[in-house]
Amino acid sequence: MESTPRASFNDLPAEIVAIVIKYAAEPTFTQDEEYEPTNLYSTARELCLVSRTFRHLALPIMLHTVLLDFDNIPAFLHALRMQNEYAQTHPALRFEYTPHVRNIWIGECLDECPSDAPVDSSFTSEPVSDLDLITPLLLGASSLAIDFSCLYLVTSCIERAWTRMDKSTDHESLPLPWNTKTLTLSRMSCDTWEMATLASGSAFLASITHFIALPPEEDDTYLHILFRTRRGVGPQNYAMPLWMSYVPWNSFERLERASLVFPRVQLPFDMFEYSIGAKIHAELLTLPGSMLKGRRVPAEIQGSKDTEEGEEGYFSLKNGNAAVSDEDFVSLNDVHVAVSDHPVHFCAMTTCGSCVHPDWQKVWASGLQAEGRWVL
Repeated sequence: MESTPRASFNDLPAEIVAIVIKYAAEPTFTQDEEYEPTNLYSTARELCLVSRTFRHLALPIMLHTVLLDFDNIPAFLHALRMQNEYAQTHPALRFEYTPHVRNIWIGECLDECPSDAPVDSSFTSEPVSDLDLITPLLLGASSLAIDFSCLYLVTSCIERAWTRMDKSTDHESLPLPWNTKTLTLSRMSCDTWEMATLASGSAFLASITHFIALPPEEDDTYLHILFRTRRGVGPQNYAMPLWMSYVPWNSFERLERASLVFPRVQLPFDMFEYSIGAKIHAELLTLPGSMLKGRRVPAEIQGSKDTEEGEEGYFSLKNGNAAVSDEDFVSLNDVHVAVSDHPVHFCAMTTCGSCVHPDWQKVWASGLQAEGRWVL
């Protein structure tokens, strides 16, 4: 019986082999297969072990969008340190990560935040800290997402890069030491922004063109659902979360748009299903930056004149508070609203811990941070 010849990469043109390897290396959030947050880069890592050529083809795909949390930050920092040592010992093995990272998500860091303490190495001439290693990579990405509780990490990186630029003799002619244009913050809260008090932080915020807050905190999600189900706002109205009043919007000098997420609430709404973790369709509201800078943050987005004037059965902030003026309201006509094709996980206070659900990593990683569109 004649045997069937085995297919081999040796029989294919190098260009076709490169296409196959790059496609296989794509993390699961950019393909149609099921999303597995614990195994996003497994295929790319295996390809890197095949040969040096495969490694140089797979790594740029793997690094295009990087998702980090307290579980894998230590391993990622170790990989950066290895590349730094390879530069001294095995230059052919060194791969510069920074030029290839376009999007980076850093979840809750806990105790695993990169340290600024120098670490000695027998392979490098000078001690290098983890913060030194991650700063160019974090600030080199055009889209940066981070848990709001870890914003101090960004502040430290910015201050580090700014100080080095400031020491340059011709620093005034140098470009800003970061490429960040889109800033995504998860789990926003009503805390002060230390970053905005620093010259470096103010310059960083001034360069941001798109601000995204996702996902909302459990309290904000619950309040929006409560407002809608108990007619605290109209069926097409949105009460702005309290944290928006704490954001230093005037520091965002080049801000073009700001996006935030609400659960889609249609009556009758099953509160029990939500409380046990059922997924809900989501609405992404994108406001022009001009609505937030140089004025008081809007208290409410209103969808129709009827509900604006207090439709029967609905409460109106205008009628209930003498201190509220027309300046506190904006029309839904001036806001872009996108609805997710599929439901997504909103944290309920009874079902969630402190971490962001992987659904939101997929939403962000699949292009929301760049296109302002839903992919779920």
